Amino acid sequence: MKIVFINPVIDKSKDQLIWASALTHNLFGRMTVMPKLAPMVLAARTPPQHTVEYIDEDIEDIDVNGIKADLIAITAMTVQIVRAYQLADAFRKRGIKVALGGIHASSCPDEAAQHADAVCVGEADNSWPELIKDLENGCLKPRYDVKDYPPVTELVSPRVDIIKHKFYSMFPVQATKGCPHDCDFCCINFSSGHKYRMKPVEQVVAEIRAFEKYNKEPFRKRYHFVDDNLYVNREYTIKLFTAIKELKIKWMGMGSLNIAGDDEVLRVMAESGCKSFSIGYESISDESLAEANKSRANKVSEYQTAADKLIKHGIIPAGYFIFGFDSDDEEVFARTVAFTRKYHILTPYFNILTPFPGTRLYDRVKERIFDKTWSHYGSLKCVFKPAKLQPEQIEAGSYWASRQAALLDDMKRQLMYFWSQGPWETNPPLRAGERFLLRAIGFKVRRNKQYRDFLVWASKQKNAVDLFQIVMTVTFDDMAKKFVLEQPDGSVQAPVPVMGK
Repeated sequence: MKIVFINPVIDKSKDQLIWASALTHNLFGRMTVMPKLAPMVLAARTPPQHTVEYIDEDIEDIDVNGIKADLIAITAMTVQIVRAYQLADAFRKRGIKVALGGIHASSCPDEAAQHADAVCVGEADNSWPELIKDLENGCLKPRYDVKDYPPVTELVSPRVDIIKHKFYSMFPVQATKGCPHDCDFCCINFSSGHKYRMKPVEQVVAEIRAFEKYNKEPFRKRYHFVDDNLYVNREYTIKLFTAIKELKIKWMGMGSLNIAGDDEVLRVMAESGCKSFSIGYESISDESLAEANKSRANKVSEYQTAADKLIKHGIIPAGYFIFGFDSDDEEVFARTVAFTRKYHILTPYFNILTPFPGTRLYDRVKERIFDKTWSHYGSLKCVFKPAKLQPEQIEAGSYWASRQAALLDDMKRQLMYFWSQGPWETNPPLRAGERFLLRAIGFKVRRNKQYRDFLVWASKQKNAVDLFQIVMTVTFDDMAKKFVLEQPDGSVQAPVPVMGK
């Protein structure tokens, strides 16, 4: 039998690929950030007598009428589910069986069942073998519920051979699953749970080595640890970072704020190749943190120290911030942008508070939700009415903040500060070949004088480090220009900062 795994785009009709860049397309062709792990893991759990294929709609079009398969398997987040249902309905119309899984199907299984022959609830690692056996016997069940998360010995390594490697800027890797924190807005109950499960370090190393076969010069791909929190079990974290040091890779990941207080872990993390680390700051307001049930884990007074400690070790501070809490006022956008600039959080990601189904946030604000269009549930649209601000204000302010954070002149100042704190043995200055490559990229984008000048400027800076980050800086600027407001008639306008600054 043939099984086709599909990653659907967010919205095929409007193609809301915010993280797609015309600049990246010009440089590297059709690319996206990274492939999804779930299809690769399920492919590994599929018996070898069956053929598997992975189609990523972010990088290729789907010929619904031309695909021959015995089963279509679609994993989707809430923001993808509208497109997932479109595809599922089209394949079922042709008589092809469809299985749906992922966070949204797990939180809304009855809804998903209207578009699928089988719905996988929870992590499909445990239920997939049973589903395949039922498929072989022609007796698919309408639902496969996972009562327990897979134990550590059964966390399967992904099949990295099924993806089209050249179309991704990063490769995903996952060492752990679960997070002990219980944030009000988080969907972790439907993804990996609160129990922290750790793969054997040797297995993680082997998975990276498998990807490395496809990681070629001159522009080597970065690894992204998609773990919810890399700093839960300190002993495991040190062992993991020590082991991957020998692989000489460059990677990014995320974890909790308290990692900044552990100099030994930060040292080993830098030595292992970490170039950027994200922390879920969420807000610079203690009141908002309490609203999100994160006041125990996060202390605003510790944010500056966290950024300083990362920079000390040559790691770029990144972080997630959320707008739309009931305590947020018109000044929150400007205050947050100023905060990230002052404390050198070089890569801030600004999102809009989104009540995903199944979360406590959803239950708390469900009477205030006015938009149930699932393709708007991607943290870029305000779908409920906060206490103090109008949804339009939240969107305009969030987009303004994202644009401000990506401005090249500001990023130049931030990078100059970061580079001035070096040099670091773990993050050395650019080599001659990397500087030449930067100038070559600048020549290729020469029609955009601002990007060309920035890349040439960076190539000449004595203390400049990390070719990938420099190129991503202009890419982020290019992407941030997409943050526009959609009007009722379908037209768009550039966002106007609501705080008057």
